Amino acid sequence: MSGSRSNLASANSAKPNFIIKETKFNRYISHDIRGYNKYLKKGGANLYSQDEITDLVKAGVSDRLPPRATKHYMDLVATSTAITNLIKARPEETADLSGERDPSNQLKYSPVSGLLHKYELILLYVVRTCSSWCRYCYRSDFLTNKTEKDIADVTEVAQYVRQHNAKAEKAERENPGQQKIFPIKEALLSGGDPMVLSNNNLFDYLHGLAEAGLKTLRIGTKELAFYPFRFDSNFLAMIDLFHSMHPSVNLAFMVHFTHPDEILLKDKKTREYIKDENGNYTRIPVTEAAIRQLKSRPYITIENQTPIIDSVNDSADVLRLLQIELKRLGINNHYYFQCREIEGHKAFAVPVEKAWAIHKDSQKGLSGIEKSRYAMSTEAGKLEVVSVIDKPDFAKFGLDISQGLQQVIDAIIGNGLVIMKSHRTPYLEMQGDLIIARRNPEALWITGYEDRIIYDARKGAGNQYEPLAALLKGLLANKENNAPLMRAIDEFGLFDQEEAA
Repeated sequence: MSGSRSNLASANSAKPNFIIKETKFNRYISHDIRGYNKYLKKGGANLYSQDEITDLVKAGVSDRLPPRATKHYMDLVATSTAITNLIKARPEETADLSGERDPSNQLKYSPVSGLLHKYELILLYVVRTCSSWCRYCYRSDFLTNKTEKDIADVTEVAQYVRQHNAKAEKAERENPGQQKIFPIKEALLSGGDPMVLSNNNLFDYLHGLAEAGLKTLRIGTKELAFYPFRFDSNFLAMIDLFHSMHPSVNLAFMVHFTHPDEILLKDKKTREYIKDENGNYTRIPVTEAAIRQLKSRPYITIENQTPIIDSVNDSADVLRLLQIELKRLGINNHYYFQCREIEGHKAFAVPVEKAWAIHKDSQKGLSGIEKSRYAMSTEAGKLEVVSVIDKPDFAKFGLDISQGLQQVIDAIIGNGLVIMKSHRTPYLEMQGDLIIARRNPEALWITGYEDRIIYDARKGAGNQYEPLAALLKGLLANKENNAPLMRAIDEFGLFDQEEAA
């Protein structure tokens, strides 16, 4: 089904007549030879050489994710190597296509076509394109139609919401405070980028979800960076109309600024940020104007989230500046994510422990309201990477550790530990619990830690130490051939003596 429009005639029949106006936009610069050369002839930024375009064709990059950008973003690229790397296709993207075709097994949580229901929030795929395409996009499978994901039909989604919330209400009524089914409170419009939709199509989704009883509607978008002109008077009139019809529904724009160069004005010659007479950085005028218009509406909040990407924003100074400047504009810093394990992710991903260290350093000097979280959005939910700790050096404390005891310590702790907290999860018993694993500096995703975990909240209540028990069993199974371990058992009584014998 197309899902581009739903049948809301009956819902709107009781409403006064209104007209939602559209604006015709011309966003795209395609990076094929014809489209790119046409852009260059008009004075555009020099992004690719002809040899590079030939290499991209040979590598089959477009089969993974066709390059695409807007003129606005290409103009920003002219003064920014970092955001050049965000949209510029590279042949090495196809050199290693290992990774998940369906990142984080999202289809597992899809009870209705085009809908993901993982938390108290549902996600809807509403469009299969964006104004520009980030090369690291974890929705590339959906954009290129490589998985069974489809566009959501708002009528089917609304019916699902009503049915689920009726079950949740019954569960609360029958077992107050003990229910295991919680109502759906929010919906996130995603894709692709919902802001590529027409105002009428976007209104239909918002209106249909509000009619189903949802109180917060999120719009996931990078359009403020890629094409801020989209937030024009016609769009603003549409969301004001929506608010007049549903005044108790809040709108949250989940925006995607990856680098300060997407919001701050730069000198085209020096490539330095421009400051005003008060020493503050000057913003890109059209971007600032769009943000100001959204912020002037009290029913709207704006939250930023973005992954940490190699050669784009893998710098503590860059992330610190981004967080400061976003908050100065009234945008909340929500999440910084680990690059998902999509096909081809090795061309973009920063190792987990390095990304954690970058994010940790970026929090230095920030106020409490400027700070953010660093997380992995896994199949089991959003895991906040809380800490990475080093291996203990007991000699500093005057302890002379025997070889056998050190072997046990090394088996458990390795070269240190990574501690992850279940920040959001579909599994109630896992909420707030931990996953603790031995360090792996090369790990790009949680899969790089699976054989190193010693405490695993995913195992369920009472079973979290199962990985550690398995490790200790393995040590005991080999004790006959391990003299240092046997001496440690004798010296320190590490295990039950009868079993040790």
